[in-house]
Amino acid sequence: MKSTKALFTVLLTVFLLIPAGCSKYEDGPLFSIYSRKERVTGFWRFGGVRVDGVDKTHEYADQSIEMLRNGELGWIQGYHDGNPHDWYGIGGEWQFKNSDRNLEMHFTDGVTDEFTWVWTITRLAYGDLRIYRYDDQDRKIEWRLWSR
Repeated sequence: MKSTKALFTVLLTVFLLIPAGCSKYEDGPLFSIYSRKERVTGFWRFGGVRVDGVDKTHEYADQSIEMLRNGELGWIQGYHDGNPHDWYGIGGEWQFKNSDRNLEMHFTDGVTDEFTWVWTITRLAYGDLRIYRYDDQDRKIEWRLWSR
């Protein structure tokens, strides 16, 4: 009983002494058993979109993002035969930048349009991704993505 109490006290003390600044991302998580690549890889739905604080989530209701482990990226702008895995939209590539603090998304439609967005990651948890960037008009674009 004494050893259990002592172990609990030591663990509680260590947990309380860990500085909040240890997390790479502003909103955490402080610790994860999954690598950053494993946490960002997957099929993401838009849980929240804000442009300069104005909620635009409804404009993204039928859209999703899929980031594959090999660095491929698909922005699904609708569904094809009810299947969101058909990349009915634009594709591209993703990668971490700046010691994994930023997420770069490079999109191309294969013909003429090509653009790159560099996002600042504020939260990268398994199933919860929060990122923001500023557009060319200096508007703050914020995405909150949920993995299915």
